[in-house]
Amino acid sequence: MLDGFRGFGELRKRLDSKGMFDLVRAFPSHMVDGWDHGKRFSASLGERKVGQVVVCGMGGSAIGADMVRSFLGDALAVPLHVNRLYEVPAALRRDAFFVFSSYSGDTAETLAAYDAVRAAHPTSAAITTGGELERRCKRDGVPVCVIPGGMPPRAAIAYSFFPLLLILRALGLAEVDEAEFGEAVAALEGRCEDYASDSAANEAAELARRLEGKIPFIYSRGRLFDAVARRWSCQFNENSKTPAHFAAFTEINHNEIVGWKAVELVRKRIVVISLEDEEDHPSSKRQADIALEIIDPLSGGVVRVDNAPGKRLSRILSMMILGDFASVYLAYLNGVDPTPISNIEFLKERLRENRG
Repeated sequence: MLDGFRGFGELRKRLDSKGMFDLVRAFPSHMVDGWDHGKRFSASLGERKVGQVVVCGMGGSAIGADMVRSFLGDALAVPLHVNRLYEVPAALRRDAFFVFSSYSGDTAETLAAYDAVRAAHPTSAAITTGGELERRCKRDGVPVCVIPGGMPPRAAIAYSFFPLLLILRALGLAEVDEAEFGEAVAALEGRCEDYASDSAANEAAELARRLEGKIPFIYSRGRLFDAVARRWSCQFNENSKTPAHFAAFTEINHNEIVGWKAVELVRKRIVVISLEDEEDHPSSKRQADIALEIIDPLSGGVVRVDNAPGKRLSRILSMMILGDFASVYLAYLNGVDPTPISNIEFLKERLRENRG
């Protein structure tokens, strides 16, 4: 057991060779820069008639679109789909504006999707640091929002979130309140300061300690945090190097809740984290309360996380950043560097060998 919260600083020095902690802590400055990139880029797009928006991306380049969809909710004028496939279903090609999002610019699935729809769908844009995607876009005259490179894609979520949000605003599909953005920046600055501290009141570090040796199951109970639950799961996967799972109420109560009859040795290793927001539907809240009452004694415990007051943008990003910090602290407790993703690199190398 780690002796005191100051011990995280020593683990950070020893384990975090590539500075994932610093990248997470820098999120508020990334917000401002991502907003500026998106604002400059989208200024030239102009409103147009669009029936749906399709974002093609994977991993850290796709989760920003999930977050935008959750944040906008009913305020989004048309459906927003996130396509994580090599191919693009025919139903998604009708009256669509495509956004191709690949941090590296070399994501195989995104490039395949680009080739599948580009010829027949001239209404599109891209968000990338460069690579093959930028090259193809320049060849075809597709507008490209070029974002800063040098980060793991999961640490660059501000650059997939805010440019997309401002593209939607430029298309006339969503309203984005500049005052709400300013409030969110201030809120995130405060959250990052709290979560980076060595105080015993550090919620992110305390959550990591609660999860040490456990498997996190992240549940959301409303639309605002659906994408955040997925983000937490992915961050625990990539940063903490641990299995994780995400799901949503009330769907859980139609299937997954029965699975808690599993072997005790398995379920006692699972800690459920319930992400809760003030706007969650009253019936969803009630269903979640009952389900968590059932699950608590069967599992390794339940942690309920709710948010401080604020507008939707502050709340969704504040909940996200708590998971980001907790995943880095859990990496330290697991004795691993949060940045490397060796299994993904191995997979990519094997795929290159097969192509050869």
